[in-house]
Amino acid sequence: MWRVQLAMAVVLVGTWATAASGQIMQQQGPVPAAGGTVSLPYLVSENGGNQWRIFQGGWLQQQGNQPLYSQGAMLLINGNQVSQSNNEGTLDAKTGELVIDGLSANGLTISRRIWFNQNEGWLRYIDVFKNTQPQEQSVNLMIQTNLNFGVNTAQTVADPKKADHNLAWVAQTGAGASVVEVFGGHNAKNVPTINWPQGNNYVQASMTLTLAPGKQAAVMHIHAITATQDAGVAFINGLKDIAIMRSIPPVFRRLIVNFVGGENFVGDVEILRGDLLDVVELRTGDQFKGTLKESAFDLQTAYGPLSIPVDQVIGLINVGRYRPRQLVITSDGQIVGGQLKKSTIDLQLSSGQLTSIPLSQITRIGYRRQSSEPTEWNFEGKALVMTRDGERVAIQLPTAPVEVLTRYGRLDLKPEQIGGIILQNDDSGVHEIELTDGSRFAGLMGGDSLSAQLSIAKGQTAQFPIGQISRIQLAGKIAESDDFTPMFHLANEDLLVGTLSGTLKLDTTFDTISVNGAEVKSMDRLADGARDVQVVMWDGATLSGQVESASLDCRLKCGVDMLIPVPLLEHYVQPQPAPSAQMLDRIRAAIQDLSDPDWKRRDRAASVLTRMGPVVEGPLNELRVNQSEEAQRSIDNILKELEKQRQQKPGAAAVVPVPVPNQ
Repeated sequence: MWRVQLAMAVVLVGTWATAASGQIMQQQGPVPAAGGTVSLPYLVSENGGNQWRIFQGGWLQQQGNQPLYSQGAMLLINGNQVSQSNNEGTLDAKTGELVIDGLSANGLTISRRIWFNQNEGWLRYIDVFKNTQPQEQSVNLMIQTNLNFGVNTAQTVADPKKADHNLAWVAQTGAGASVVEVFGGHNAKNVPTINWPQGNNYVQASMTLTLAPGKQAAVMHIHAITATQDAGVAFINGLKDIAIMRSIPPVFRRLIVNFVGGENFVGDVEILRGDLLDVVELRTGDQFKGTLKESAFDLQTAYGPLSIPVDQVIGLINVGRYRPRQLVITSDGQIVGGQLKKSTIDLQLSSGQLTSIPLSQITRIGYRRQSSEPTEWNFEGKALVMTRDGERVAIQLPTAPVEVLTRYGRLDLKPEQIGGIILQNDDSGVHEIELTDGSRFAGLMGGDSLSAQLSIAKGQTAQFPIGQISRIQLAGKIAESDDFTPMFHLANEDLLVGTLSGTLKLDTTFDTISVNGAEVKSMDRLADGARDVQVVMWDGATLSGQVESASLDCRLKCGVDMLIPVPLLEHYVQPQPAPSAQMLDRIRAAIQDLSDPDWKRRDRAASVLTRMGPVVEGPLNELRVNQSEEAQRSIDNILKELEKQRQQKPGAAAVVPVPVPNQ
């Protein structure tokens, strides 16, 4: 229930022979008729002397004068190459794309759509994945490119706004020219993991896609050749995500997750925008262009009348067949629904004529883009209410607690503790609550409505019926787990980020042992009984027995106290358990010795603390601030050494290159 269900199509965009080389691709031989069938391999020539061949399965190869690519855009699902039932493709009559159907892998059907941009030298792949199985599937997607020449130097390029998200890989090859591989867009929430084992001539990008039955899913990436490595980095930094997305058909653009763009859709309708002029689109498909002359948008909403200034509006969508309602899109990304007070839209044509267009004849209107507009909407940190009929309304953070009924009892959560609540759940009839500390659990919001003040109308309070809400975002920022995060994994797939608290009484075969919850390193429920567990203490001691209490005391990281039924526990882990009182006294004494005038005593104390291992990290961080400068430097060195020990743990999975397919 907690795995994200992505409805997307995988889009692979290849930028071959960019402005750095000035090469234009041309098809070799006569151009097949639009909609016609072609045989694979399919050849495309460029005036630089190279040829690109699209082989069965959709992967490509470069041939000619020092070709860099031996195999590009190789697609693997769960480590297996996709298979094709024939060696043919078709040319799409509308888009001009080469379409390769009949691909399959691990219960998925795949269609690769390849578009040749002859003006700019782009080669674009759109790989459409569909889960045809009756159950959810989680698959590992990998894109691999093999080069003909070795890699002299290479570097990854990170998102300027998210340093932990590597977007691209640039490599200078033994042939002199450089290869650029872009796998993610700026400010995207999901980007593949890029892997290049140093000294090898291949690169891989991988990510996990979870597909519900009948759903599809998507990733876009770009390949380019530049003269130098610096030119490759400049190419990446100069990419305009919006310009790239405009060239993708809307049916695929709205599904891409590793580039920003899907928020420009309301349901299945794309927000209309003009470039030089405002646009009004009619139900007939006609588009009138000119200058919209509305002074304001007066809207009667479910939570009262609103007057939205025209300088805050970028577009409008008419939804519904019999009694249409209007969705007004604002410049900060809000979508407010209701009935416009005015029944016409005034548009001054480029000829100067003013015309009033009946609202009933309009599907969409869009204002021309302004240079001052942000390139993308950023909803991080904003409190939002999203409704089932397409509204996205910014609100002030509520002041009253939010009541949630859960398997752990009734919880009155502070709004600042809640990251978001998903109320429209296709898998079950319960709501999904996510807290700011990363905890996720099922429950039901209490009450009939959510009361909150609107950000777009200061002082105006709205009542949002619970049944009409699809999702609520409150605090927005949700913490990501790391190696130090304590958490409970539960049998109902809930995940709670927090620690055991209180005293745990464990009935063993010979005695009842009292255990301090803070000193527990891990706990696993045994299959023998509903309350039988195995406990590992801070010092590695192992205890097995039956928990006397029916529930465990849990203190979540965000401050919420919960009772966890013991039969629901699968696994609890606390990477930094508290040491016993006696051990804590030893740690404090050793920390005090770090400030001793005798350097031998200081060195001995540092050695003792390092040998104690991770158990000392918590006390070191807690007591550091009150120590001398000399002791603080020693503590920092000890923490670095403990971090090195953690990174040197064995068992890291090695990535093995994929064999070259037979030609």
